Amino acid sequence: METTQVWALPEGGFQAEISAAQQRFRQNGDWVDIDLTLHRRSDGTIAAMAHPNDLRITAARSGAEQADLASFLVDGERLGMSWAGALPEPTLDGPRATYAEALPGVDLVVEATQTGFEQFLIVKSREAVAAVQQIRLGITGVGIASQTLDSQGALTLRNRSGHEIARVPTPEMWDSSHQAGDGRPQRTRQIPPSMAARSVRADASAGSDLVLTPDIAWMLDPQTVFPVVIDPVLSPAPSVTFDTYVWEQDTSANSTNNDLWLGLISGKRSRSFVHWSTAALVGKQITASTVSFYSFWSQVCDPKSWEIWPTGPASESTLWDSQPAWYDADPTTPGDQPAATSTETIGGTPCGDGWSTIDGVRFFQYAADHAWTIAPMGLRATNEYDSDVFRQYRSINNTATSIHPKAVVTYNSYPKISSRATNPATVCVTGTGRPAIQTMTPTLSATVGDDDGSTTSVAFEWWAVGASAPIGSATVTGIASGATASVTVPKGQLDQGGRYQWRVTVSDGMANTVAAWCEFATYVTVPPVDGCERGAAGDFNGDGVRDTVVGDPKAMYNGQYNVGAVYIVDGASGAVTPLRQGSAGVPDTPEAEDGFGASVAVFDANRDGCADLAIGSPFEDVGAVVDAGSAMIVYGAPGGLGTGPATLLVAQGASLGEGRGATPDTPEAYDWFGHAITAGLTAQGEPYLIIGAPGEDVGTAVDAGIVHYLRGTINIAFDQATVGVGAAELDDRTGFALASTPDAFAVAQPGEKLGDGTEFAGSVCVFSHVFTGSLPTVQRCVSQDATGVSDTAESGDLFGMSVAMVPYRPAGTAAGSLLVVGAPGED
Repeated sequence: METTQVWALPEGGFQAEISAAQQRFRQNGDWVDIDLTLHRRSDGTIAAMAHPNDLRITAARSGAEQADLASFLVDGERLGMSWAGALPEPTLDGPRATYAEALPGVDLVVEATQTGFEQFLIVKSREAVAAVQQIRLGITGVGIASQTLDSQGALTLRNRSGHEIARVPTPEMWDSSHQAGDGRPQRTRQIPPSMAARSVRADASAGSDLVLTPDIAWMLDPQTVFPVVIDPVLSPAPSVTFDTYVWEQDTSANSTNNDLWLGLISGKRSRSFVHWSTAALVGKQITASTVSFYSFWSQVCDPKSWEIWPTGPASESTLWDSQPAWYDADPTTPGDQPAATSTETIGGTPCGDGWSTIDGVRFFQYAADHAWTIAPMGLRATNEYDSDVFRQYRSINNTATSIHPKAVVTYNSYPKISSRATNPATVCVTGTGRPAIQTMTPTLSATVGDDDGSTTSVAFEWWAVGASAPIGSATVTGIASGATASVTVPKGQLDQGGRYQWRVTVSDGMANTVAAWCEFATYVTVPPVDGCERGAAGDFNGDGVRDTVVGDPKAMYNGQYNVGAVYIVDGASGAVTPLRQGSAGVPDTPEAEDGFGASVAVFDANRDGCADLAIGSPFEDVGAVVDAGSAMIVYGAPGGLGTGPATLLVAQGASLGEGRGATPDTPEAYDWFGHAITAGLTAQGEPYLIIGAPGEDVGTAVDAGIVHYLRGTINIAFDQATVGVGAAELDDRTGFALASTPDAFAVAQPGEKLGDGTEFAGSVCVFSHVFTGSLPTVQRCVSQDATGVSDTAESGDLFGMSVAMVPYRPAGTAAGSLLVVGAPGED
């Protein structure tokens, strides 16, 4: 780039060397360093060795006609300044061409600048003043369509599209007296607008004449020290390079001066502004930076604090009273803060000239974070009323191309996260739009990249929505730029109906990028329903009020006996709504002797806030199989039961959906599947459903009974022998009654024959929701003969014909459950 060179670093990242001045340009496809040394060409013209705008300067000529003195290219067309009259052969000295005695007693000097040129008229004596009473300079170029002169006397040239193409700052003149210390001319004089008029040629497209009328009285004042310099400058419109300084009470713009000031001088404060080309840094992480200014004058060599700040852009017309805004470089701390301070002081008589440096990390990070392609910087003294702080730096107008403000910036591209997905295939969303996915082990994916081409590590973490700590995390390393990293949430970490959020952090070893949250809900039966979030326990419609359910398995319907029904009592209005097979949202057909509603359980099966209702029909014929029994889950929704997700039919051998397989076993006559149901949420918040089939034959043991347990992807059936609490025997009727709490559940077998031969004495076994292997863990089995249970087991007691449980936690003990058992056959 014109101002910037970038190197890739072996340890990763990049280093940019940035100059405030243009240092190079493209020529025939190659980058060429600027070299302002003038030389004579074979065609007789004089040119710089390497100038970005192809500066040409005239050689000696005779005649009085007006012709180009110097010109350069703007948008492929020449734009220049012309001179009327003969010119001697110039003397070349570096970037300067001096035409001695171009006017009587007046030398004409053309000096190449980084982008254009500067012209000096050196009036060598009082006698020569008569030769410069009026100076007419032609501004030529076919691309010039309009010229405007501002109130300060600066000329702006525009093309046919109205875009600025070049400018002539307000011309100045100064004598050879110098102020002590700073070397600034003691007597200066602008050529004000009233004294600098212009007359447009007949061919306006070819340019205009700039007429300068110097203040002759000022020049002839006895205080004036000759020679006097008159200085018009013609430069292309600035692109990325610019600097200037401002000084209290100074009405002269200083963007063409060769120096920058900061500190107190002659009792007045001064500050400087430098523009940096920072397009390469936009959006980057700045890891190190040093900014350097070449100091050629300071009041003292003692350490004196000075600062750099991010500012608004300055311009050629910027004065002390029209400074750009100074921005707080660290809004996280009280008060406005500079980007950096330095006490490095160089340029005084004992310490000599040299580079004065300051840390640039915060300044360039500010520019990178604010996407500044041009970054204006302000320089000022920390104590602006201490005259010892004053110093002068070389500006971009200094013709020594290596002595300009410069910076070294080490930076790194932040790794990027271009896309995220929760699989099964869903995009990243949050809030009520979160997807519901039918799996407890989703795959989380992120496509990442790094503009530097570095490999990255990608860290995933997943949380319950609103939690204060993650559930789990995993990191994938060595991911190439543009590749996708994925992890699968391990089994057992997510719950049915849970709401979860996840995020990903990508690191290239130097910088981290953290993505926003993605959310999802899990389900194994049906997805959660929106609008239920404020539901209360037992609230079917999510209005925040608990509802009531009453089962009536003996209810008649259409003249048929024992069809069964369930009645829903709205907790808010008291309205009663019957629910039966064939109602809206409830499958199957009402039939005699189904016993629909013989068992009911209320729980939030999909964890959406609306309670759901499990209903048993133990005497339902399944196809031609008499009294095989069935159950169903009717889901809650804001419109009430049956208005949300489709009802889930649960029957032996029927599919439960993806990931859960089919309910174990097959329907058989008189199984009475659904005779008892209990459901709820475990202590970990996972929904469970337990269904008894007390008429199930186990091998040759008729009516031994089994229990079906469903939780998440767990879908098992067990009898007494399976879980090791006895043998499956004739008429045990395991699962005839069920009860549960978040920690445990009870299974009754009221037909249990005890070891001493007592028939139909009955027993109850309690299990934990925590499994041992693939089966629930046995906590205890009790009968009336058990220790701690009053009475004696007797034939026909039917202990366990009904059971109930409630959570019970005495102070200072672990979680427990209180079990209540009915024995209706007790004498």
